[in-house]
Amino acid sequence: MNNPFTLEQLNKSMTTGAEVDSVHHYLERTIGEPTTKTITLSANNTTASENIFQITGSVQIYRIYGEITDATTLANLTAASFDLYDSTAAVQMTAAGGVLSGMGVGTNFFKSGLAANNFDINNNAAGAITEQTYEGSDVFSRCIVTQKTGANTYIRFTYTTTDTPINAQIKFYVEYFGLDGSGTLVAA
Repeated sequence: MNNPFTLEQLNKSMTTGAEVDSVHHYLERTIGEPTTKTITLSANNTTASENIFQITGSVQIYRIYGEITDATTLANLTAASFDLYDSTAAVQMTAAGGVLSGMGVGTNFFKSGLAANNFDINNNAAGAITEQTYEGSDVFSRCIVTQKTGANTYIRFTYTTTDTPINAQIKFYVEYFGLDGSGTLVAA
């Protein structure tokens, strides 16, 4: 029996608007649109913030996480968090208590709870597992973020180090869905 849904049919250009009901739209709403950004940490015995993603409008974040891809000098990295920065003030997306000191390449960390909680860390030095809170839930914590009117608004990674200087790279991943048809999120 031939499948009535060909790749060509599934990949046709979609119309835009609130009434779109297609396979593509369904997948975007449930899985999210992926975006990545790699940053090099270089603070010298201080607190630093790095813009990783810029937001326009409102977006629902399905997953946000990072992976250490280089750890040349990563002896001390504390008070780490994700925050929403509107070019004037920051609103915490995770608590400012994440500790990545001494973690190796391949370690990952992610938003898995409310903004009052630190991000979870899977340190690959001894293997790690993170489980759902309850059956059917996700290990990632979803949230909606909104751009401040008339201001460049970013998701940032903020951290403190006593390394002089720190020298490490982190690749950040986010999966999102733009709300109201105009919300976008791009690498900053």
